[in-house]
Amino acid sequence: MNTIYFNKNFSVTSAQIEAVNLEGRFDTLASHSDPANVMLASARRGVQEPRGLLGDAYVDWLLETVRQQRPDVFIVGKEAGAVAGRRAEFAALGVKALTVADAPTLRHLDRKDEFLGAWDTDILPIPAWTTFHDLNTFEAGIDELRSHPDFIPGVTRLCVKPARGIYAAGFRVLTDGRDLGSFLKGELYQMSYDEARRLFSQTDTPLPTMLLMYTLEGAERSVDCVAWQGILAAAVVRRKLPDGGPQLTEDRPDLLAAARQIARKYHLSGIFNFQTKDAQHPDGTRVPNMLEINARASGGLRYSMAAGINFASLAAQLALGELKPADAPTPRTGLRVAEVKTALVLTEQGQAAQVLE
Repeated sequence: MNTIYFNKNFSVTSAQIEAVNLEGRFDTLASHSDPANVMLASARRGVQEPRGLLGDAYVDWLLETVRQQRPDVFIVGKEAGAVAGRRAEFAALGVKALTVADAPTLRHLDRKDEFLGAWDTDILPIPAWTTFHDLNTFEAGIDELRSHPDFIPGVTRLCVKPARGIYAAGFRVLTDGRDLGSFLKGELYQMSYDEARRLFSQTDTPLPTMLLMYTLEGAERSVDCVAWQGILAAAVVRRKLPDGGPQLTEDRPDLLAAARQIARKYHLSGIFNFQTKDAQHPDGTRVPNMLEINARASGGLRYSMAAGINFASLAAQLALGELKPADAPTPRTGLRVAEVKTALVLTEQGQAAQVLE
């Protein structure tokens, strides 16, 4: 039985491992620096990673682990860029290392300012945006976006976020003021212009590159995809419903077409994700705008897995030549999917994590 290896990665990786185990097509191997991490408890075999290794030193450790454990497919998490630069060394050991893209492309997608600046708006439009590095360029950016033809006074809102980051770290919608009501509602992702000005004036050193852009007020969607050598195999479009409730898998030919173009444009192989949000035009039409592409599995992949796609298994079968992209199953649409958390009892730290010395 062939083996899929998952190195240290985000928590959703455990769900991918469990789905592979349930299917029974592949054996699973995982490594993590925390011996009690659920990734290790989920995999058939586990190896504890040394703490603190980065870059080439970490890749050297991965190569030695591959040499000892002999997996067939490696779905790369931590240090994907460093692994991508040395994929030939993994291939020489007989393992397919899925880093989604080559190192320059991974770097490009990770830097949202570079990505947006080079984005092909024939695929999907993007909201008006600019960058800033200090208080002066923040003020200049506000003036620039407020003079944009699409700006509607009293309606259009602006937001800020780092050009590099994951999830909602550093994201804030800018408001004219904050009141007690918003405080009591726990609206954590809002910040007044005055608060932003105070924050951005507190340092004499330049800020990391920050994005200032229009806040789109329409429906938000996340599209989870699997591709092989630039050809899309499967994609699940899920719309995030209000108030953090269930998500809805949708039949969206337009976003599936965008997924195919993205896979081809960046020559992607493996699991990736992109995020969109609707902009409402003056005529009432709602058009999805591109926000970002993540060259990794999304944190919400569990929702898309419920549509009938075993993402990790599919990626491995494509890499091993057991399937062609056209052979991938079609996901189910029209599903309202909720995530249900469960508890796992760890009886003994080493035993529960299946750590191999």
